[in-house]
Amino acid sequence: MSTQGYHKAMKRPAVRDYLEEVQRRFVAEVEANRGLVKAQALRVALELMLNAKSESIRARMAEFLASDGKVPQVSVSIDARQGGAYEYRRPGQKVVEIEQEPVNPEQE
Repeated sequence: MSTQGYHKAMKRPAVRDYLEEVQRRFVAEVEANRGLVKAQALRVALELMLNAKSESIRARMAEFLASDGKVPQVSVSIDARQGGAYEYRRPGQKVVEIEQEPVNPEQE
């Protein structure tokens, strides 16, 4: 469908009503499945807590289950008073640093 055809169709009230109905059904379906998905996630977390080989995974699953499946918020603190800059280097990326030579007042 062309963009002009889409915009022309969206001007029709019947098309807008149908789109809104489909969106409402989608949201209702997602909400209905939320409980099932949460129960499944808790079941998997319990299995990992009991059977994982890694102690850190078992500990994280215990924290997850103790928090009733709520994920803790991530907090990042940046001190803007420091003058240094942060640069991210992607894996495999080469880094070239260019250093300025000190100025010698005797040469000028």
